[in-house]
Amino acid sequence: MSHFVSNFQHRTLKIHEWLAILALLFLCNGVRATTVYKCTGADGAVSYQSAACASSQHASEIELAPVSPAAPSPQYALDPVRAAVHPRQTRLAHAKTEMAYECRTSGGNVFYRLGHCPHSIAEKSGDSHGKNATHSVSVTSHPVTRQMACSEMRRAGSAGRNGHEYDESISTYDRNLGNDPCK
Repeated sequence: MSHFVSNFQHRTLKIHEWLAILALLFLCNGVRATTVYKCTGADGAVSYQSAACASSQHASEIELAPVSPAAPSPQYALDPVRAAVHPRQTRLAHAKTEMAYECRTSGGNVFYRLGHCPHSIAEKSGDSHGKNATHSVSVTSHPVTRQMACSEMRRAGSAGRNGHEYDESISTYDRNLGNDPCK
């Protein structure tokens, strides 16, 4: 390994390399205001160029203004004053401090709600002939912490839990607006 380090030689930049680097830095500095010439030939052909037109062409000068600086990016977030006054925002902010509920059906399904559980839900059940029937089952509720309910709803294994299809879901629109009560 020391063999490779000892063979490595350092060298300094030559003057023409320094000049090339300075020229590139100068070019990267940006375009400034300049003059462009509009040249119209006898046949009506128009060309634009940085050098003066030929004597056989009609010439007119066009002064180009420098490029304006970039505008700041717009603010897409909601105004905090307006968001605090909005009733939906106030309701969701208040809901964050409340308890959530673990809901159990009489059929043994478990699901979670950030608000109160319904009194009953319609469940599908298959009979011996392979037909699906829908019937109403009662639901009991048990208060749990919001953090526990959110973690159970977002848990990777929740898809295997009987009743997960009844979990409360927050729309993508509300999440993108920052109205996710589980955060």
